[in-house]
Amino acid sequence: MKIIAITPDRKMNTLATLVIDGLYDLGIEVIATDSGNGVHPDHIYTDDEVIEHSKDADYIFAIFCKVKNCNPPKYYLLDKINRPEVTAYITDSEWTCTSNPDSPSQPAECLTDLRRHRGNPWIDEEMYEKCRWYFKRIVFEEDLERDKIIPCYIGSWNEYFKLDGLNFDKEFDYYCSFGGNAGHINNGLRSPIYQYLLEHQKDYNSIVGERLEYYDYLETIKKSFIGISAWGAGNCCRRMWEIISNGTCCFIQKPFIIYPHKFVDGESCVYYETIGEFKEKLDYYIHNKEECIRIGKNGYNHTKKYHTGKARVEYMLKVMEGTPWQEA
Repeated sequence: MKIIAITPDRKMNTLATLVIDGLYDLGIEVIATDSGNGVHPDHIYTDDEVIEHSKDADYIFAIFCKVKNCNPPKYYLLDKINRPEVTAYITDSEWTCTSNPDSPSQPAECLTDLRRHRGNPWIDEEMYEKCRWYFKRIVFEEDLERDKIIPCYIGSWNEYFKLDGLNFDKEFDYYCSFGGNAGHINNGLRSPIYQYLLEHQKDYNSIVGERLEYYDYLETIKKSFIGISAWGAGNCCRRMWEIISNGTCCFIQKPFIIYPHKFVDGESCVYYETIGEFKEKLDYYIHNKEECIRIGKNGYNHTKKYHTGKARVEYMLKVMEGTPWQEA
């Protein structure tokens, strides 16, 4: 199989990296437009070469990128390729279809009004017209009224599993990697959670709001009974996947977006919706560490089965071949 990938220009993109991981893991020939996100240097082609390869490509993947300090993806090639019947648009945009808030107050408004996560414009209508499938990270019930929109959640990059096979004794009751000098505190329930954990840090063997080098960060996750995640702008967070990919029980601020193969509270994760529920469950699981071990293993196995790059691309291909997304 050969797929044209119109990729972000060097800029890291969460869903782009996941998809590129999956394409390579499935042995698919990748014809990419730009470097970054795991694209092999020898798989980057000129515009003319991309157009030539597109004539016999199985699919065209046009991948979103927030345009900031980088060139926009080469979407102009879609008109020259002119194969909308095999084109998929893949977007992990948040706030709006551009990933820019629709007003300076939108992030703050989302803290009290969940509907404000769905900003305006929400759908890129130009890309919607140029594709057959519109794979979208953040999908609400009303989005499914549009025929082309398909839930496409982020997941676990191959990089998150780099400590697979290495065993570490559990040392910390919990690890919270936001707040303090780690930052990233202005979305979801992050601020009240950070403040609560900081106030109670002396009561537990824990790490709260400390920035670490990436290897040390993953090792600390593995050494923790509990890893704590809360929403970013997109009602989900890369932190969640990093925790689960390392076999640690993940506390997840429960998302309300739609996606297949969800995690199950008390089985493969621990969900919370309010700061009160977070406190109650944290107290319970800190005193029931065998449950943390069990949930961490289940979450890891669930992720390996359904939420790696390979699994995500397999899901996309099944949908593109005609399987309903709910069954893919």
